[in-house]
Amino acid sequence: MIGGEVARAALRLASLLVLLSGVTVLFQDRSSAEFVVGIMALVVSVLFLALVLMLMRLSSPRLPPPQRDNIGSKDYNEPDPQQGDRIRRRST
Repeated sequence: MIGGEVARAALRLASLLVLLSGVTVLFQDRSSAEFVVGIMALVVSVLFLALVLMLMRLSSPRLPPPQRDNIGSKDYNEPDPQQGDRIRRRST
């Protein structure tokens, strides 16, 4: 859906827009028209960022399903029934 370089560029652009509109909203007077425009720009840039992240997630390759071992788990802390109660020591 979205290529790697295009996705990276769109992610950088969207994050820059969110950052810049968020910073400008902080310094605007709340009763001014610029504040309303800044909030609208912040909302649009957050929606753009969410859209880019969703497209990146949908276009990423799927993980393979987890494989199960056919051997079964062996508890290495239990004594081996074939060896009996003997302790195997390594010769060094």
